[in-house]
Amino acid sequence: MGRAAEKAVELLDKYCIDNPAQLELEVIANAEYLIVEEAPLKNELGRIVYNEDYGLIKISSRIKEPGMKRFTLAHEIGHYCISKGRKLNKHGCSLENLTTFKNNLKSEQEANIFAAELLMHKPWFSDFIRDKEINMELIKNIASYFNVSVTAAAIRYAEIGQYPIAVIMSKDGKVTWCYMNEYFPLKFIPKGYFLRKDSIAYDYFEGKEVQETPDLVPGIAWFREDYKCTKEMIFWENDIVMPNYNSVLTILWEFDG
Repeated sequence: MGRAAEKAVELLDKYCIDNPAQLELEVIANAEYLIVEEAPLKNELGRIVYNEDYGLIKISSRIKEPGMKRFTLAHEIGHYCISKGRKLNKHGCSLENLTTFKNNLKSEQEANIFAAELLMHKPWFSDFIRDKEINMELIKNIASYFNVSVTAAAIRYAEIGQYPIAVIMSKDGKVTWCYMNEYFPLKFIPKGYFLRKDSIAYDYFEGKEVQETPDLVPGIAWFREDYKCTKEMIFWENDIVMPNYNSVLTILWEFDG
């Protein structure tokens, strides 16, 4: 377990939190001498300014999804818990900082790891997904149970679940990021990869309705640039449309037939 996840577990232990229902983020923030308020931030979803003893967190009033708002607050608390003790520090966190897997900025990546562990503590998460079949409905149920965004839920499943899965975010018809867990047979989709017609997600960017049920697609629809991908490979694809961000979240998993 890395430093960021350890800090999250320390916070759960400090306040004797045993399940997600007990996790009142604003109460915890106040107990840690952090004031939380909503504000119409222009280009950020969250912002924190803090010193050794206390801080101020601002959450964008423009965030519509409760799960995203909660993940943003956990992310900002993470900045404080990971690096408090410095005389003065501040972070302004954009949508990209909060939704991009393996962010280039170490501080943002660590805050996301902290938020994921705090909100979806590994033992809780493992219990919830045990013996459940993977599909987007399960991801939505995870998001609802832990009160997080579907993006955060999908990434957490890929990290903790032992079923081969790929999680892909597309925006404006191009892949912005992807994450394949260690069990998934293919690993490479270049950033900026244009979606192909034989993927289901492609339909959204063509103005068509995207089906909610999973369907089989050829591996080359997504992994054309991966030298390990063969014409015979097929996967289940399931998508959820995010119209507020002109994006589609895709999960792929292996076809066992």
